[in-house]
Amino acid sequence: MRRLPPLNALRAFETAARHGTLTRAAEELLVTPTAVGRHVKNLEDSLGAQLFERDGGTLTLTHQGRQYARALGRAFEMMGEATDLLLDTTSRSPITLRAYTTLLVRWLIPQLPDFQRQHPEVDLRLTTAFDAVDFNRDNVELGVRYGHGNWPGLHSTLLFHDELVAFCGTGLRDVFEHETLAEAFASVTLLTHTLRLDDWPDWFEEAGLSDVIPARRMPLNDMALIFQGALDGLGVGLSQRCYLTQDLAAGRLHMISPVVLKRDRGFHLVCRPETMNVPAVEAFIRWIESLPKPHELAP
Repeated sequence: MRRLPPLNALRAFETAARHGTLTRAAEELLVTPTAVGRHVKNLEDSLGAQLFERDGGTLTLTHQGRQYARALGRAFEMMGEATDLLLDTTSRSPITLRAYTTLLVRWLIPQLPDFQRQHPEVDLRLTTAFDAVDFNRDNVELGVRYGHGNWPGLHSTLLFHDELVAFCGTGLRDVFEHETLAEAFASVTLLTHTLRLDDWPDWFEEAGLSDVIPARRMPLNDMALIFQGALDGLGVGLSQRCYLTQDLAAGRLHMISPVVLKRDRGFHLVCRPETMNVPAVEAFIRWIESLPKPHELAP
């Protein structure tokens, strides 16, 4: 490892070089001008190089001094940035939430700026998965599960109940505007989620269309595929009403019926009871509980 001059001497020289006077350097370093001058002189002696030309009380950097001061300035700036990064990291509380991709993208993430504004000290990390969170397997503090909310050994906070609506893209809108629902469904493709096979039958029953036989069905294993398929005119989808808010407002997607399939099961934020003692987890749960439920915002 290279032998370096004392840090106090380096700092005194860099500060004096930046200000051009011992007095102003002393004010920044909270020492006397004499102390600054002594540090600079000791540095010059140890380096065997003259860093300042001295003319009374005026300091002028030599060529070597100017190069050295520029390099030291960059070095001190890098040390300051490294320190800020360390302090920022150690002062933040990291927690990880594992949830379904569509729920994150279409419901939670649009609301997260509010949480960040209220709790800048919390470093929230998101991870996605198809299957339900398992705290014995997954290294996370929070998760999302679908069901009735009564899982043994877990604290559960309701996010929202099922409120499923049928939707299509602009390309199929005319079909549903100019034909009856039964006629329209008999000519289009149902985009069906392979993990929620009872959704369409239940919705048809709610709509009084149990006898309708759609023209085709396309099984898809991801809601993102269903949304994209609807946008591109591939078929009609079924989704949580709260997932459609932005696309409905922008006119990209359209509800094809006012029928809403409501169930007493839905999505819940879950964690181990002992995890609720973690301040960052407690803050996130309180924030989630303060959010208006989707049915309170629905038209």
